[in-house]
Amino acid sequence: MIFGCLIWTGAYGLDFAFIHDDWHRIFISIVHLGVTLACTGAVLTGIEFTQNKHLLNKTMWLLLILQPLLILTFAIVDPLFHTLLSDTYIATIQNRVQWVQQVAFLTTAVEFGGSAIWSIFILKLLVGSIRHSAYPVRYRFYLLIIPYILVWAVAVSHQLGFRPVPGLNLTPVSLSFHALWIFFSIGYYKMYDLVPLVRSEIVDELDEPVVILDGNDRVVDWNIAAEQLFVHGRRYLALTTTDHFFVAYPEISQKIKLLPEKRVHSQWSWLSTTPLKKWEIKAKRIWDRNRYNMGLVMVFHDVTEQRQLEKRMIEANHILQLGNATKDRFLSIISHDLRGPLTGIKALLRILNEKVTTRDKEISEMTQSLVDATESIFSLLENLLEWSKLQRGQEEFFPKNYSLEALVTEAVQLFELNAKNKNLKLIVRVPTHAFVYCDDRMIFIVLRNLISNAIKFSFRETDIILEAKDIGKNWELVVKDTGVGMSPETLAKLFQVGEVVKSIGTGGENGNGVGLLLCKEFIDMNGGLISASSDGTTGSTFTISLPKPSKGTFNSTY
Repeated sequence: MIFGCLIWTGAYGLDFAFIHDDWHRIFISIVHLGVTLACTGAVLTGIEFTQNKHLLNKTMWLLLILQPLLILTFAIVDPLFHTLLSDTYIATIQNRVQWVQQVAFLTTAVEFGGSAIWSIFILKLLVGSIRHSAYPVRYRFYLLIIPYILVWAVAVSHQLGFRPVPGLNLTPVSLSFHALWIFFSIGYYKMYDLVPLVRSEIVDELDEPVVILDGNDRVVDWNIAAEQLFVHGRRYLALTTTDHFFVAYPEISQKIKLLPEKRVHSQWSWLSTTPLKKWEIKAKRIWDRNRYNMGLVMVFHDVTEQRQLEKRMIEANHILQLGNATKDRFLSIISHDLRGPLTGIKALLRILNEKVTTRDKEISEMTQSLVDATESIFSLLENLLEWSKLQRGQEEFFPKNYSLEALVTEAVQLFELNAKNKNLKLIVRVPTHAFVYCDDRMIFIVLRNLISNAIKFSFRETDIILEAKDIGKNWELVVKDTGVGMSPETLAKLFQVGEVVKSIGTGGENGNGVGLLLCKEFIDMNGGLISASSDGTTGSTFTISLPKPSKGTFNSTY
């Protein structure tokens, strides 16, 4: 549109200022071409400001360029057929020599008829935008209609003979004023800035009620959600007081009056009755650049479901706490009331077994079975208690530098009697200089489980080897038995929480895999690795690796 105005106004001004026979028709052709280009630009401006860019399809572009193409064609063939000007001559008007021209009927029809059609089209877009826009946004479209009306008023007045300046057509002047109007509005007042328009549309689409007050606490605007909550079919509420707008909820109006003016953000809770909902109101005070209070923006957040969810979470948390307390109490009973008697029974059975061995072989075998069963139950109980402590985060971890040979020897001594009963030989090949950085209690439990499993699944009169190797930054300990071995399916289930690993030892002992889960957790906590291998027929091999002490921190406990 600006380009068309420049062409129109520039060519008209040159033709008005300089009377020249050779250039006259060229200037006039450029003037009429500028008129149609300005009209096309005005249509594009209206489409852009009303946010109807989807209308710019191929057919629309063809219609837009049709008018300029027709005028260009009339200008080209005008010397032959007088399609642009039917007559033109020089006359003296109020002591000034100037051109007088009569525009051809075709040119007048194309210019005025086409411009009229496009103006009606733009007016329809503007009216549609006014009808579907909130009140504060409508005045932007009103201000866009005014210059269009001004241009048409000047053009029609000129055709009817009303010419304040003799010999001068003020239509291009009014169109230039139209362009300057838009430029000034965009640059200074942000009149046609799309950001406020888009923001207004977004606010209207929000599900949360929004109410806007001016500096005098009068309600100036609200979105659709707020209208559904507060308006209830009432009319003429713009610029009313908060007492009138929130007439059904006077507590909101009272709270607004008590808000401190110097605080930017305020927040409080509110309960509505129709509908019955809980709300969280956030208010932000708006100031101009001089710190003058311009108004208040209030957003109402529906927190009904959130509060209900929080209530359910509190109730569920309370139930979980009761469950955890019951579980802790149950584990405490197992730990103290059951563990103590089992320890006594185990010790008494060992003594009884030693006393009757020399007297009665049959009774000795029976007591040995009782000892083995008690050992199995006690081992399972120990593992379960340690596992429960680990899962509750109550397992204490105090790593230090320890002798691996001392840890292995202590664990082996614990099972000498069990190995003797099956005629097993425990072979220890751990160098005395092998030191590891670990929690001794955890590693002792790991060794206890691995040696117990090796004895449980070994055939009688075989060897169990415990051998350590230096592998750089770690010491690797291998526990190898000559027993029933494990299938690939069983190996895949080891160390996996949720997998059921049931097995029977060579002496009828039961295995459940809990001890190996505990071993995996403890080895991981100590920065090591654990693995298992077996060919399924000639025994199993369990390998653990533990880090060596760091340089400069060597301080052996054993």
